[in-house]
Amino acid sequence: MEYKLYTLVDITRTRQNRSEPGKEHLRWKEQNFQTVLQTLGIRANVTFDLSPSMIEVAGRVVGFDTDDIIRVWRFDFNTDRDGLYESKDGDPVGFLKEDFMMVPYISGLDENMTQKYAVFNTETPGNNIVFFAK
Repeated sequence: MEYKLYTLVDITRTRQNRSEPGKEHLRWKEQNFQTVLQTLGIRANVTFDLSPSMIEVAGRVVGFDTDDIIRVWRFDFNTDRDGLYESKDGDPVGFLKEDFMMVPYISGLDENMTQKYAVFNTETPGNNIVFFAK
């Protein structure tokens, strides 16, 4: 099944998989991307064709509580089976919301919106990550 997520958190895939002097910024971005993959992988085998991309868009268009133009990262991914993230109440991304709630990330990278806490928040208002089933 196909899904996409939008987040205010910098999840740029840099492939900087080890700590090296002067490359900490790249390592932290990669760590955030790996955190997303690992959290998605709690319930599913995840595949993707393209790395996350940063876009600037009106926040409300992609599920955030603002009409301002904001910087977000979009990530499209697939799972090996359908309905893996569907909650008991029929929300097709309900378990994604549960799984990501309060997962820590590294802040202060290339985000342009300040977050009070460096954890993913799936609840509105104040969410910093949203999910959609395609």
